[in-house]
Amino acid sequence: MDAIIGRYRARMEKHGLLLKHASGINFDLNLEETLGLLDFINVYRQTLLMLQQQDRETDPQLRRITFNEADDENY
Repeated sequence: MDAIIGRYRARMEKHGLLLKHASGINFDLNLEETLGLLDFINVYRQTLLMLQQQDRETDPQLRRITFNEADDENY
């Protein structure tokens, strides 16, 4: 069974993890590499969650600004 993670299609196979990007780039990780990636993600999980939360909090909500032709002459 495949899973979609962002722009990647992920699939577990007998030899490890296969990540496919829509552009054609593939990452074929063996079991050791897959477990290494899992360890890396686990170590940095709290940091990643904190960064994700900061992105949500600081996402600017810009209001629409329109200019008249007269305003264009002043700039």
